[in-house]
Amino acid sequence: MSTTMRRFALFISLFCFLSSANGAPLKLNYSLFFGYMKTLYKLQYEQVTTAFFLVDKNSGNGCLIEQAEMVVDEKREAIAFTQAGRLLPFFSDEHRKDGAIIEVRLISGQENRQCDLQVTLMAKESQLENLTHSKLALISEQLQGVLNKNAGMIGKYFLPDFIGVRVQPVQPVSAAQRKVLAENIKVADNGDLLISNQFLQTDKGESLINFQVQRITPWLENNHQLH
Repeated sequence: MSTTMRRFALFISLFCFLSSANGAPLKLNYSLFFGYMKTLYKLQYEQVTTAFFLVDKNSGNGCLIEQAEMVVDEKREAIAFTQAGRLLPFFSDEHRKDGAIIEVRLISGQENRQCDLQVTLMAKESQLENLTHSKLALISEQLQGVLNKNAGMIGKYFLPDFIGVRVQPVQPVSAAQRKVLAENIKVADNGDLLISNQFLQTDKGESLINFQVQRITPWLENNHQLH
């Protein structure tokens, strides 16, 4: 697989096997995080972000974090995280050049878990309300822009077709809620709502989804099992 296509595969959903021996911290190369953050820094998109999660290899649940630090030689700096497994490293070209490592300690009782690093392109949490045609169309445009930028001038022609957005509700959509959804919104087997760019371009200006949303990610070809 080419370097370009490896970056694409990682960007959709990277799973990097990690484990800690005898309670030692997990260690991750900061340059991996920096590469994805640099793309968003250049594009200056306000609706989307790259999220980094530590996920239990067996259960699929978040690996519970107790402490996360950026380490260069003997210098340590705390980085933000959520206890449920999301890492929020800061953007620093200086740390990248210095070969920084991110060290993560899990909470007591989880030190020997096998964790995967999952990299996900998604809408920012601040953008998950009042989901009109135009707002979702802008989110979709920016998600696709990031994917194309990471794939490069040649690699973008080998990406799966970008169909639209996947909207993950906080709670499963009820039968009553399905009745009020636009007929063009499809429901995947896992309960995600699939909304095509073609439909979003109708721009009716109305709210499409009136319930709580957990995540919005790209909807790509061959990734849309439907009821």
